[in-house]
Amino acid sequence: MYNHDQLATLAAICDSGSFEGAATALHISSSAVSQRITALERASGAALLQRTRPVLPTRNGQALLRLARQIEVLTVDADAELRGGSTTTNTCAPLRFSLAINADSVSTWFQPVMKAIAVDRRILLDLHIEDQDHTDALLRQGAVMAAVTTSRTAAPGCTVEPLGAMVYWPACAPSLIRDADVDCCDPSRLPMLRFDKKDDLQHAYLRKIKAHREPPIHYLPSNREFLTAARLGLGWGVLPEGQIARDLADGTLVHLDPDHNVTIPLYWQRWHLPSETLDRITSWVRDAAHHALIETPVQPTPSRTTRVGG
Repeated sequence: MYNHDQLATLAAICDSGSFEGAATALHISSSAVSQRITALERASGAALLQRTRPVLPTRNGQALLRLARQIEVLTVDADAELRGGSTTTNTCAPLRFSLAINADSVSTWFQPVMKAIAVDRRILLDLHIEDQDHTDALLRQGAVMAAVTTSRTAAPGCTVEPLGAMVYWPACAPSLIRDADVDCCDPSRLPMLRFDKKDDLQHAYLRKIKAHREPPIHYLPSNREFLTAARLGLGWGVLPEGQIARDLADGTLVHLDPDHNVTIPLYWQRWHLPSETLDRITSWVRDAAHHALIETPVQPTPSRTTRVGG
């Protein structure tokens, strides 16, 4: 029903954010790009793109974008199978694999996956860094093929499996406690670091210890700068155990509260598609998580819960 060249053009526009960028990527004219999209919108009976900067898919466009991505995956898999899986004789361009994942995972347990992709050389990684409570939204929109998320409920057309859980500890520079003219046992009186408005990790910890006040907050929407700020004593933050183990060992950071941590279960969601490429990536993710994350705690299913992220 839908023309493959037209679907590929839709994907190219969404990748580049413009009709001109898609024309460059596809080695065709801008007018040819416009003609293909007009024909695809006529065939679907709906507007597929918002003519914004960057150009974004509409709700109907998201559905066809997901179809375009799936066709691309299946095409790459079929070409590899016909050529015996060879990376040197494969005539298709490397598959662009889009993944929604939180910054803390990228800086810790996910790094072996990036190493495997580097060795494999058949995949181009397209990371969408997002709070883990919000990554599944990108999956539902068709913007990504897979997501590391806190949601146990599979998005439509996807499978879900537990990866394990990340352990976070409230930590700070020794100077923050030493120099503070407050009760150092009360984190709500100390300056607090927060990644952005979506970051609920620190507040999850404050709820856990039943703190009754809002601390003064510094916002640092960068994983590296967030850790640097903690090291410099700007404030305390809830940080991944795997990221701060060396800092805790050498005294650069100390446990603000060694009796309480925050544990975040993570899940792997991917398209429910018979794909050797997606299976291979899933295997790498599963293996990396097995070596770095703790077993996912058994959780009740509450009627309504404030989930945590960071």
